[in-house]
Formats: sequence, C-alpha cells, structure tokens
Amino acid sequence: MVPTTTDRAGIVGEMLGRIQTRRRRRVLALVLAAVAVGLVVVEPFPKGWVLLSLTRTHGVDAGDLPAVALLLVAVGVAI
Repeated sequence: MVPTTTDRAGIVGEMLGRIQTRRRRRVLALVLAAVAVGLVVVEPFPKGWVLLSLTRTHGVDAGDLPAVALLLVAVGVAI
C-alpha cells in the first residue's frame, strides 16, 4: 500500500511537532540553568550555613539551594 499525500503530510507534521517540542524543552532547560548560575553569581557571600565544604574557602551553603533546585529541574526538563 502506497501512502497518499495526505498521509505523508500528517507524518511530516507529526515529526515537526516532535522537533519543536524538543527544541522548546532544550531552550527551557538552558534558561533555567542560566537563572541558576545567575543566582549563584549575584548573591552575596557567605549566604548561610555551610552544607558541603569543598575547601577552606569554597563550598555549598544554604543560599545555593534555590540554584541547585533550578539546575535539577533543568536537567529533568532536558531529559
């Protein structure tokens, strides 16, 4: 059975919809990651209790939690 023009147009439309959805998800993940990085850069130091000390002067503190949450959401959206 040979697909008709209408069938082909439907298939192409479905493929374009999937590509656009993937592109939107990637853009959203990129925006969320940029906001998370911005939160870390803009916030003054120190920002609260130290949760994870990487060195004497570097680590993860309570003020970084919103940025960590946004990064996790960005990863979830990208997948």
